[in-house]
Amino acid sequence: MKRYNYLIIAVLGILLVILSTFTTSLSILNPFLGIWYSSGNVKILNEIVSIPGLIGNVNICIDSNGIAHIYATNPGDLFVAEGYYEASQRLFEMELLGLLSMGNLSSWVGSKALSSDIAMHLIGIPQNAIMSSQYLEQNYPTIYFYLEAFSQGVNDYINTLNYRNLPLEFKLLNVKPYYWSPVYSLAIGEYMAWSLTSGFSEELESGLLYAYFNYTEINEINPYYPHFIDGNLTVVPGDGTVNGYNLTDQGISPQYLWSLNWYQPWATGISKDQLKELVPLMKYALLNISDPFIPFPKFASNSWVITSNFSTQGPILANDPHLPLFSPSLWIPLQLIAAMFNVTGWSLVGIPGVLIGHTPYTAWGLTTPEGSSSNAYLEILRENGLEYYYNGKWYLTGVYYYTLMGKTYTVYYTNNGPLVARYKNYGISLYWSAWKEPILTVVSIILLDSSTSFSDLINAARYWVIPPQNLAIVSRHHAGIIVAGLYPLINETLPNGKSVLVVGARMPLNGTTAKYEPIGYIPFKYLPQTFDPLRGFAFAPNQPTVWINYPFPFIGGFWSSGGRAEDIYHYLEYQRYVNVSDMMKLQSNVTDYWASLLTPLIIKAINNNVNGSIQEAALNYLRNWNFTFYQNEVAPTIYTYIVAEMVNNSIAKILNNTGLDILDIASIPYIVPDFIYIAQNDPTSTWVNGNFTNLVRQSFIKAISLLEENLGDNISQWYWGRVHFLEIYNPLGLKALSVGPIPIFGDPHTLAVGSTPYIPTVPLPYVTVGSSLRFIASPYSSQFYGIFPGGPSESLVSEFRENQLPLWLSFKYVSYSGYNYTTIAKISLEP
Repeated sequence: MKRYNYLIIAVLGILLVILSTFTTSLSILNPFLGIWYSSGNVKILNEIVSIPGLIGNVNICIDSNGIAHIYATNPGDLFVAEGYYEASQRLFEMELLGLLSMGNLSSWVGSKALSSDIAMHLIGIPQNAIMSSQYLEQNYPTIYFYLEAFSQGVNDYINTLNYRNLPLEFKLLNVKPYYWSPVYSLAIGEYMAWSLTSGFSEELESGLLYAYFNYTEINEINPYYPHFIDGNLTVVPGDGTVNGYNLTDQGISPQYLWSLNWYQPWATGISKDQLKELVPLMKYALLNISDPFIPFPKFASNSWVITSNFSTQGPILANDPHLPLFSPSLWIPLQLIAAMFNVTGWSLVGIPGVLIGHTPYTAWGLTTPEGSSSNAYLEILRENGLEYYYNGKWYLTGVYYYTLMGKTYTVYYTNNGPLVARYKNYGISLYWSAWKEPILTVVSIILLDSSTSFSDLINAARYWVIPPQNLAIVSRHHAGIIVAGLYPLINETLPNGKSVLVVGARMPLNGTTAKYEPIGYIPFKYLPQTFDPLRGFAFAPNQPTVWINYPFPFIGGFWSSGGRAEDIYHYLEYQRYVNVSDMMKLQSNVTDYWASLLTPLIIKAINNNVNGSIQEAALNYLRNWNFTFYQNEVAPTIYTYIVAEMVNNSIAKILNNTGLDILDIASIPYIVPDFIYIAQNDPTSTWVNGNFTNLVRQSFIKAISLLEENLGDNISQWYWGRVHFLEIYNPLGLKALSVGPIPIFGDPHTLAVGSTPYIPTVPLPYVTVGSSLRFIASPYSSQFYGIFPGGPSESLVSEFRENQLPLWLSFKYVSYSGYNYTTIAKISLEP
């Protein structure tokens, strides 16, 4: 390069520094203030930091796996240090989630987040968080003190920042951090709770189906209980009896109750003709609350517990919650030690304490039990929309005002909850227990974190209010699962004149009368629960929690298909004794139970009706398949594209042509067992275009043609890993800040999940939801292992941004015992 070229570059460099110093839009390029400094200032260093208000010294030791071990002399200092550490690693993510949950993200990113902000206020998350904060301050001062201490730690870290060392994302958006408070932690909790809440949306979706199809047709694709489920496969094994109480004790036959049409007016107060008129309203309601800036698609989780008499190492817990796989992760790994706390596991970013983890004596995990803890109500409104009709009278709606981007908005309330949609003189209101009750779940978290016995774990479950969760618990000698949370009960009068308290509904309920209002919650004693089950194990991967004789029927069950429950059950029922290593192997299982049932039906339908060598080879791959979904296999590719073509040329097409594309049926995993059920029981069903065999044959031809066009004519190269990819995506939607695509194992029904909708595109839509962590715990043998697809840091170039991802991808684990670790950095906090 000639000398004058160097001079030109030097001059341009100096000009860039000058311009970026005085120009906001270019400051990101400043080598002393911008991206380079933010990217370089990422290493966790040995340092001493002065924190005003601490009582004693706190040490934060970072081990070689990126797990932080925080040692304090008292709980207040402990939570200050947790807040400080989490902010030092995840400040931008915390503040992004805080603004999202409080319905104010548009203050950072503008109008693109406006619909999301409006949805948060319609649902009531900011209002509920403020109410809960005030309630905790007045009634649980110790818990509120911990929330304040955590907030202080976050703010102490913020006070150490200037523009030069501000995390990169703040510079990209040209925004500054705001000070944290307990309300933001509670709002994040409420937001996560809503994302795991069933009922409201499912009742609207189910109601839309019933508006266009008859009861028999709906039960084929939206049954009360998933097809092929029985009392062996429910969370609580048996007929549904809990603590000696069941439906039969009330003089009600389970067979009679579950044979009824729960869509009819006697159960809902709404006729089918009315329902048809309300189709636009139900669609508006779904759209108005389903536009968050960071979408949480439908997802699931796995957990199971092993009792002492079924294990060689005492009770064992296995848990892997399936959540959106963000970069950075929603989880941050740590250990908290002070006074009564010695807890190790994963904190949900922005919320103090360990949400999933263990003490030396106990361990716990979480999955979603489904079942309606929210409900949709039809309201009648005056023309001005300011009054609603209830029990023969007109009442003024409640109002709540908020401002976004300089404009004032209003949320209107009936006695049932916020009005989320209006159409003509009708409205849909959202009943959610979080609107009625403060979020005491944070109390439960603190009690779990300080537990030393099985009874402590059960006591902690009493305070878990929202969202309902399958709380899997083990101690050194006991194991069990309890469905903890608030399930609203509705007093229904059956056609035979008997009354029964039920959970949820199959469609919206009439809100103009007290008849369908909740009158309380399932008593804690009768929540679905099983402790030390005689068969030696219990499992909770989102399948039905109880069978048909349960005393409080889950009319609004809306459970998962049960495929993963089948996998767990069929493995454990043939074992005599198991250990921690066996549980790790089970978590890595990539066998699809539903594929083992549907594939023979597909092969039978094709019946050698093939055209050409490629179709013949494809059929042979299916014949020789063992139903596993590894990246280097061909059969999973062929099978999945056949199913995708079946879905999109039958059920999805029918619904879309009916105007129900809003249901996104291709993303709902229970569609596969629906095909199995229809093939075995009603092969001329409307849902398979009147002929299951023809649908399979047509779908087979289309799938093979699509794959040949996109992957070539060498079928041996049609690997699952060529069409099935993982993307760990950035919450801002920035591809450059995401990880992937990475060829990935599994499908929607495997324990090692790799969920993707059944859409026939090559490649398939990326897997963005999966095992957000894997956890195995045996307090009796002091064995605690875990892994998650991330790391503690949100910095792009930190060695700890995704440090555990390679191990997660290969089903390896690291120790989460909390002792015998290698310290690579130490942060000392001093008063």
